[in-house]
Amino acid sequence: MKCSLSTYYRIIDSELYNFEDGYMQLNADIDAKTIDLEKYISEQKKSIADMCNVPEEKVIPISRLEYETYADE
Repeated sequence: MKCSLSTYYRIIDSELYNFEDGYMQLNADIDAKTIDLEKYISEQKKSIADMCNVPEEKVIPISRLEYETYADE
């Protein structure tokens, strides 16, 4: 079954966000029958950390509600 998946992250101490907390949303079309969500999230965290030039522990998966609350500030 094909579906869309949105994941949300808080990025801490990245120059990309002027060293303030930054927020990112990623969207992907996936095959729900074959995806390993834990592996997917781990790979996304690594990619975001590389892109933002921060350690992986500074990329925090968050809820959509938290993203919507803080991303627009």
